[in-house]
Amino acid sequence: MSDILNRSELKSLPVEERLRLIGELWDSLSPDEQPALTDAQRAELVRRLDSLDDGRSIGAPWSEVRKRIVTGR
Repeated sequence: MSDILNRSELKSLPVEERLRLIGELWDSLSPDEQPALTDAQRAELVRRLDSLDDGRSIGAPWSEVRKRIVTGR
């Protein structure tokens, strides 16, 4: 069986499986294949990292973030 799925097959997969595939695809990109950040994205990343570094933000555990992604809440 082929590892390549067509669009309707992908849509029929559970959300968690589709998210896992997205992660695998992203991880398969070498650093030079990954898209460059825009200036706005870079500025937001710096802002968030600064917020973590100075204690203004404590972040959230991955399990909580993942649940929000999957449920949309």
